[in-house]
Amino acid sequence: MFASEVSGGEVSAKLLTQLLWRPLPESLPAFERWLFPPPRDPAMAPGKDTEPESVQAQADRRVRARSVQALVRKAYLATVAEQDREHRPPASFAQAWRAHLVGLLAQGSAGPPGHAPTTINGSDLDLAWRLYELARRARQNAIERATPTPSRQVQRGKRVPTFEFSIVSEGESLGDVTYGICRPCGTGMLYRIEFAPDWQFCGFGRLALSQLEARHPDLTWYTTGQFQHARSFYERYRQSSTSPWTDEQQPCPHFD
Repeated sequence: MFASEVSGGEVSAKLLTQLLWRPLPESLPAFERWLFPPPRDPAMAPGKDTEPESVQAQADRRVRARSVQALVRKAYLATVAEQDREHRPPASFAQAWRAHLVGLLAQGSAGPPGHAPTTINGSDLDLAWRLYELARRARQNAIERATPTPSRQVQRGKRVPTFEFSIVSEGESLGDVTYGICRPCGTGMLYRIEFAPDWQFCGFGRLALSQLEARHPDLTWYTTGQFQHARSFYERYRQSSTSPWTDEQQPCPHFD
């Protein structure tokens, strides 16, 4: 699966999780040169007098790969943890992620949980930056390919219909939107808009609001008190929106 996903420069949305959290596959083309170094003597082609890699050597190689992966993942998680404060768009997020990784690699050692630290060598550095670049591309592609799903009706209250839709990338949900509408009164209520920390400040909030307007034109939209912390975002959005948005808390008497 990995070989087909990255061939031709294509990287799937799910690859970000696979690269950072799951065991690295030996078939991943970007790592082939590191995992299967060519023989020093060009005349020694595979299948001739080369000795197969020992079981211990294979185990050591996998431990080193896990150590490098843990550093790239740690740098990523540190960047995600800063999003509430920094509000970084995708390009700035990638730069901060890279800076965190530089700092971790500069420490000169790495080791996955349960193993003693090992000294980082040239092959480890090569793997770290290959892994970072693939993961960065995976995140960027997930953002660029994100699309909304159709609205689906859900149970919430009794007097107005309530709906949900998701923002997905290649079948993987990045966040959800829940809203209700009262057609007789011409009002809509945005109950909840939620994205995982990994996908915040990627433009999905604006995409979600524009979808509400496109699916239910001519409604006046309201938000709940949950969004007090995001008031500046809604204020900016209202300035360019063709639909009326209000900061009043009770759209009409039919909402619970």
